[in-house]
Amino acid sequence: MYVTGAMSSGGADVIEAMSMAARERLRAGAAPAVVCGELAEQTRWWWDAALAVGQAMGIPEAELLRRLHSEPDQVQSEFRQGEENFYGELLETVGVFDVAKELDGRELVIAKHLRAAMGAMGGVASGHGLGLSRWFVMGELASVFCSLARIVPHATRGRPAEFWEALVSAGELLDPLLLTSLRPPKRTSRAGA
Repeated sequence: MYVTGAMSSGGADVIEAMSMAARERLRAGAAPAVVCGELAEQTRWWWDAALAVGQAMGIPEAELLRRLHSEPDQVQSEFRQGEENFYGELLETVGVFDVAKELDGRELVIAKHLRAAMGAMGGVASGHGLGLSRWFVMGELASVFCSLARIVPHATRGRPAEFWEALVSAGELLDPLLLTSLRPPKRTSRAGA
């Protein structure tokens, strides 16, 4: 057994071998969550599988840990043997394997407008907020735009004029082809939300 800090591990050689296997599976088109689950099935130390997928994707261990927001051993303790695929799915859901996109100048302005629209909503449900946050990290600004356009600001806490002004400003800068490739927005009421 190999221990780094308080985390148990199979060792650097095990992680490197898993990382090579992860690279092959990712190149073949497998999702990071699937690859993590498959590798976790091969070891007692599931974090080694997450590290291997992270290495294969170019994400440093410190960044993986920051995104996890918890101790790896504690997260694994919430699962039982046979639930390795759920472990991989959880890590993907919280954004552990998201590859950050560096935004260019135009995209930074769009992101600024979209964040202003979010701020004018009067609150965002946590699950929706997590999804929006992940899209921002990955540079999927058209997805953020369409998601925000599906909802209206909160009835009592929102600032509708600011929301729509910011959202329209972002929309004017977005590539129309990106927007048409996404599902058209459907507005839902946020009254009482």
